[in-house]
Amino acid sequence: MIFSNESTILVLLIMDMKKLILLNVFWALVAIGAYFSGNKEEHGSSGQSSVERSSAQYRDGIDSRTGSDNSSKSPGSKGIARKSQNDQLETGTILSGEVSRRISSALADPDPIRRNASVAQMLLELDQSNVADMLSAFENAPRGRDNDRFFNDFLFAWARVSGEEAVKYAMDPESPKRTRGDEMTAVSGWAAVDPDAARQFVEGVENSDVRQWMHLGVLKEMVQNNLDGAISYSEQNVKSRARGEQMDRIADALVAQRGEQALIEWVNGIDHTKKENDLLSYKNYAVRIALDRTLKSNPDMALQFVTDNAEQPFLSSETLERASRAAGDSIQDEIQWLVDLPEQVKGQRHAIGERFEDFIRDDFAGAGEWLAGQSLGPAYDEAIQDYAMSAAKDNPEAALSWVNRISDQRLKDYTLERLKPKEPKVQEK
Repeated sequence: MIFSNESTILVLLIMDMKKLILLNVFWALVAIGAYFSGNKEEHGSSGQSSVERSSAQYRDGIDSRTGSDNSSKSPGSKGIARKSQNDQLETGTILSGEVSRRISSALADPDPIRRNASVAQMLLELDQSNVADMLSAFENAPRGRDNDRFFNDFLFAWARVSGEEAVKYAMDPESPKRTRGDEMTAVSGWAAVDPDAARQFVEGVENSDVRQWMHLGVLKEMVQNNLDGAISYSEQNVKSRARGEQMDRIADALVAQRGEQALIEWVNGIDHTKKENDLLSYKNYAVRIALDRTLKSNPDMALQFVTDNAEQPFLSSETLERASRAAGDSIQDEIQWLVDLPEQVKGQRHAIGERFEDFIRDDFAGAGEWLAGQSLGPAYDEAIQDYAMSAAKDNPEAALSWVNRISDQRLKDYTLERLKPKEPKVQEK
């Protein structure tokens, strides 16, 4: 095929344009590749990621706050410090200098679940190196129910780290954050790790009121790991104002660790018979605690204990009255159980009278019918008195008839005097 000169020139021009376009595309690709390659190298030299750059900046801040000297003469000192701080960050250990910020931030967190979790985690990480910073943060935190509760937990944790230091802070009236009851909390934390040292310290406390409640703080921890020791320790502090709460905790621990029968064994093991022994009132309260718990779940055991110890001086009228409430299905059955106890039982008459008052309030007519059907004797005297006093409001003659059936002459005379109509006062002219 034969082409003209014009056609040949046109074809050559088209081919040259294609080469030029391909060449421009090639250089454009080269430029793009160079751009991304340079950007990657820049990121690598500045920390590899935004998270890592932030971590490095955070550690640099820690260096400046803790006094690290980045121009140390030792060429490896900075590297060692950084490595140690990296290890702490990775393991979650609280760094000195960050404690105040973290605890303050946690206390101000409006989310209660997150707030509780954050404070609890910091308390778990508490040690001698950061206790001062955390104490300072609590001292500067605003007052409030939640913050006071958290500080209470802090005192317990602090005492596990440094018992005597925490307890002395709690006892010092000049302590900025001190509140009532902190001594007991602090000594409990101490007793959790070193009960012997805590007990020895408490024995040396001069203020008897403070010492008594600190005894409770020690015992609260002892019942968890040394129940027999806690029982012995409690008996050494029978005059404590916190005695009742101590015994409540012992009873709860006995049931949880050894079962209900252990309550009866505990009571039986309290020796109240020694001359000048203060344990009689202690045993009386122990019996009441034991019966309160066993009457609900094992009434037969409780009632058998009362029957077996009916003549013992540690059974009070209040104890008998409480026990009677588990003795039957009706108030009549409960009172009858009290009546059937041996006559020598101390407090029997008063317990019957107290229980009969409830009967009168619930069913006055029924109480009268029940009382009329009994073979009355000394055990019923207070019940008769209560019924007569109630009947006198509507039927004075019937009331006097009931009073005449009281066997105790002193109680009869006292009741008659109370029922005697008062003479009207003569008005002066």
